[in-house]
Amino acid sequence: MTYDELERLERTVLSMVAQSLTDYKSQAETIFREETDLPQDIAEDVTREAIEAMGVSGLRERLYGKVDVKKAIYVFLPEPQPAALMLDAKAEKLNGDRTATIQMSQTSMTVKMRRAGNLIDEPGKLDQVIKRGSRAFHVVTVIAKFVYQESGESQTLKRIVVACIPNGKLQERYNPNPDDTIWLAGRDAPTLGEDFRVRLSYQRLRDKAAWRVQEITVS
Repeated sequence: MTYDELERLERTVLSMVAQSLTDYKSQAETIFREETDLPQDIAEDVTREAIEAMGVSGLRERLYGKVDVKKAIYVFLPEPQPAALMLDAKAEKLNGDRTATIQMSQTSMTVKMRRAGNLIDEPGKLDQVIKRGSRAFHVVTVIAKFVYQESGESQTLKRIVVACIPNGKLQERYNPNPDDTIWLAGRDAPTLGEDFRVRLSYQRLRDKAAWRVQEITVS
């Protein structure tokens, strides 16, 4: 698969996920308003329900990963192409929607950036391709962030930001060096021994490819 074909695959999968969340946004708004669970738990449930409601062409292959939805699917381009959808849901209050914090187990890219004057070159722990028998599933990583506003004891869902993190094979296109990056420092404390995390900058990713970040307005 060429780099352009891989980007086409990612763009198609992102469009499918965004459409499923768009179709489900009225239910999501009601669930956020009426449920008493933590917003993060609600976001995870809503994401799974939206994908299930969409009914994508799934394959009976078990995938592993630290994301909320792991699904082996066929994407028609128009020929069928197997893909491993890794979809993670996040919830954050209004005005916290400019970035998405991820763990290194949620990306196949190497994070190259500068942090507090130090050069960071941290390899992602997610495979670029998952092989199952004769099939090779290119990994497509999508982050769905549910942005909400607190209203008394409930939450009002305002919008959903859906972003596709590039596959590690596209490293040279999106993060070739520490000064040309899509990343920002994460919310971990190295002095406390916390696991390395990083923030995906929506604006930097948009500057590279506008289609990789899509916003769904809810209310």
